[in-house]
Amino acid sequence: MRRMAFSHADYVAELVSWAEKVSSVRGILVLGSVAQTGTEDALSDLDVMIITTKPRQLRRGEWLADVGPALILSWTYQSPVGGPTVRQVVYDGPFVVDVATTSWIQAALSGAAVAAITRFRWLRSVFPPTVVQQLDAWLQITRRGTHVALDKDGIATRMARSLGDASTPLPSEAEFLNTVRSLFGLLLWQSKQLVRGELWMALATVDQQVKQQLLIMMQWHTTVTRRGVTDTSYSGRHIGQWLDSRWSESLPKVWARYDVQEAWTALFATLDLFSAVAYEVADAGRYRYPSDEERQLREWLSERQPPAN
Repeated sequence: MRRMAFSHADYVAELVSWAEKVSSVRGILVLGSVAQTGTEDALSDLDVMIITTKPRQLRRGEWLADVGPALILSWTYQSPVGGPTVRQVVYDGPFVVDVATTSWIQAALSGAAVAAITRFRWLRSVFPPTVVQQLDAWLQITRRGTHVALDKDGIATRMARSLGDASTPLPSEAEFLNTVRSLFGLLLWQSKQLVRGELWMALATVDQQVKQQLLIMMQWHTTVTRRGVTDTSYSGRHIGQWLDSRWSESLPKVWARYDVQEAWTALFATLDLFSAVAYEVADAGRYRYPSDEERQLREWLSERQPPAN
């Protein structure tokens, strides 16, 4: 007997009905493609953020069995924007929901911080670079779609408004240089892991951070060269729709299989691509590019690279 489909709208309706009876839940935001009517597909997960005065209690997840189809399993992971821990829930179907829980105070502060850095650009130099990157990533997530499903005291609405109205920010020269130097330092670290034979760490740990810096630079490139494009989705989603075709052709070279020689080849390919993209961002923004530092890095890497088989 075929199961009846459980829709995203069905789940949101049940979630709101449950939350209206729970005084500690103050607001619910639906994020991503599901928040944009007609853009979700059958494979879309439902992303929701719950604003609450008791985040620890809700993060335990016992309440999830009271909403939606039969609960099968759940687990937690760190938000890609460095924010709260997210619980992914798999219900019968399978029907998948990602639930981020944030405190009422944090929601208010985050909304205010994003609104401030988008209105007063000079504040970006006041916040630590990691915080600015997290706020920028959060902007990209919410730009894909944000719908206020429940708002008991206005925080969710103000948060959605401040995020949704913001445009893609351009980097300051300090942010630009910090990202370039972060990439340089990470590649040097990766080369050390390869020399030590720590291939797993080099590819599974360090290379993820390397690719994050590359992605940030490619997003900035799109921002400064394609003025009409504002949605450079976080984590590289839909990258083929917004990335310059020249860089798209180079992407296959920056990924390696579990092989030391391939890892070295991909390392230099990543540096070549990053450098080409960053030079154009620097030219468009009239930033200084640390070419002497790159030359020194290339010398160090070449000294460490083993001869080809």
